[in-house]
Amino acid sequence: MAAPVLLRSSGPPLCPSFAEVCSFLERYGAVLDLPEMTFPQMERYLRDTTTVPKPLVELHVKLLRKLGRSVTTDRWEKYLAK
Repeated sequence: MAAPVLLRSSGPPLCPSFAEVCSFLERYGAVLDLPEMTFPQMERYLRDTTTVPKPLVELHVKLLRKLGRSVTTDRWEKYLAK
């Protein structure tokens, strides 16, 4: 995970949980073999409300599989809701 970067975004600030997510990814991302993304990329993906960007889908699928769920990329949201 990249070093923290001062984000200058064009929109309302993300919730405080954004920092927690970034911290989790920075600390455990390599150990869990999660896809790498920078903080600005993560912010951009989370601000996109029209569709779920592929890197976020991949991140969720990988985390769900680490929990022992048999998840596919086309049905990941169903498993996340459970």
